[in-house]
Amino acid sequence: MNIAIVILKPEDEGPMADFLAVHGFNPQRCWRAKEERAESLLPSLESAFITDSPDMVLFPPSTAGDELATRLAWRLGGSAICQVQAWNNETHTATKAVYGNALTATLRPDRRPICLSLAANLPRLNAVFPADIPVTEIVSAVISGGLPEPEILSKSAHPLQSARIVLATGQGATSPAFAQIASAFHAESGFTRQRVMTGGCDEQRMLGISGQNIAPEVCLIAGASGASAFMAGVAQSQFIVAINCDPAAAIFAAADVGVVGDAQEVLQALLECRV
Repeated sequence: MNIAIVILKPEDEGPMADFLAVHGFNPQRCWRAKEERAESLLPSLESAFITDSPDMVLFPPSTAGDELATRLAWRLGGSAICQVQAWNNETHTATKAVYGNALTATLRPDRRPICLSLAANLPRLNAVFPADIPVTEIVSAVISGGLPEPEILSKSAHPLQSARIVLATGQGATSPAFAQIASAFHAESGFTRQRVMTGGCDEQRMLGISGQNIAPEVCLIAGASGASAFMAGVAQSQFIVAINCDPAAAIFAAADVGVVGDAQEVLQALLECRV
């Protein structure tokens, strides 16, 4: 397979060398740039592809690498997979973490060129970057009338991010009484996606892959089944207490303490013990 690698800054050489060593890749060309702005680099990368015609293009583990892999593949009619952990030469498939690293997906790109950006958390092997790869300098194009540089706005963090105690409720805990219980515990309220879809609660307090990722000292989970997308948002909690009427609920597998029963009654009992 004809392979080209993209280096955007000197620090990219280490992760790229490790990935090449693990997979036994022998790249035919190194495309080296001196900046990371996708809009400026894409025209030159497209020209380099026309010249070298690689089957696969490897991009470094960064936001810029993800963007360039996706946009170059779209321009060339190829396939893109971002944050790849491994490549299988026999099956021509890539693996990557999905659902907040809770699962691993195996993907088979069906169009070439295959543009892959590397995952940032790959093990470091301290492999030596090949010194004999022919290098093509990727020159930044002058873009007129493009988008302005992004403005970084400072904003205060959501209260869930600094909460010591969080009461997370799901479909089995929709009573307004749970807001009062959260207040009594001096806890911030969070919700599962299913609970948010039911209505009557702040969608900015949704927990999980599509919402907030929290790390409180104590997370009280009431009436939630324990779907992986939700659990990804509370997995960093120091101590998890799960309450559910269903003794077979998946939530209990991830809890430090599990209580089978009515969530409102159990929490009221906990409050009384706390007093």
